Formats: sequence, structure tokens, C-alpha cells
Amino acid sequence: MSDRLPDLIDPLMLAERRAVLAGAINIAALSRLSESVAENSGVVNVDVLFSKQGKSAVVSGNITASLNLECQNCLQPLEWPIALSFKLAVVSSLQEADKLDIDAEPLLFNGEKLSFNQIIEDEILLVLPDFPRHEHDCISRRSSQDADYDQNHTEAKAANPFSVLAKLKKTGE
Repeated sequence: MSDRLPDLIDPLMLAERRAVLAGAINIAALSRLSESVAENSGVVNVDVLFSKQGKSAVVSGNITASLNLECQNCLQPLEWPIALSFKLAVVSSLQEADKLDIDAEPLLFNGEKLSFNQIIEDEILLVLPDFPRHEHDCISRRSSQDADYDQNHTEAKAANPFSVLAKLKKTGE
């Protein structure tokens, strides 16, 4: 186990060694995820196990994080907890992916090292909602706040200091 997570990995070698990678990745280091969140501070905690299942190399693990998204209804901040498990089977071709006999998603590996952060980022992006929204009805709350503002704004207009001049103009006609 390592607190320092590698940038590039060889999943076949790590599966042979039955390695475990655990630690935290800064959200700011995940460029595509950073574009999807309202605030890119914070970390993503990962715990990844590399193993063999039959002839297949398997990458499985857990990801937890608390992301700050923007509610698409009210455009206010929204805390979105992430807790997911994943299981990937390392394959070298699409034909091999079609023939997978284990319950896992394919991870295409052409022999060059893979970006560990990109694997984690892909799994997070798959579970993010297209249109994040608060669980409560934030539109009606927002509408009532807007109505309060409109009422206060109308009252402020009624207390116009020039209304006295308008009265004088009417009496002088």
C-alpha cells in the first residue's frame, strides 16, 4: 500500500504482484472532472486492488469523494457524495473485450503504461449526473425568495421621495 499514487501504471505487472494502491488524488489533478465541478478543491480517495481472475488481469476498487457541483435548477452549490465500486478486466483488443467471461468492464491496454488518474477519473465521470439537482424543490424556494425581493422592491418604490412633487403638480394644475 502506498500513500503516493503513481501517475502511470502497468496493470498486468501490478496484477501479477497483486498490488494495492490506496491514497488520495487532488480533484484539481483530474482535468476533465475539474471542468465538471463548481469547485475543484478537495480530494478523491481511492483503494484499488490489482489481481488475477482466471487468465484475466483485474483492476477493482472503491472511490469516495464529496464533489461540489452546481444545481441545474437554482444554480446554487450542491454537495454530491460519491461512493462507488468498480471492476475492470484488462484486455488488449475489442474482440477480447467481447469475449470476457467475468463480470467486469473492459480496460483496453495496448502494452504502454496507463494513466492511473485517468482510470479513476473515467469511473467518477460515469456516475456523475448529467443535470445535478437538489433533492428538495429548490425552484419553489427560489421563487418565494424572488417574490419576497419583488415585494420589498415594490414597497421601496412606493416610498419614492419624489411622490410629494407629483402631488404638488396635481394640485397646481
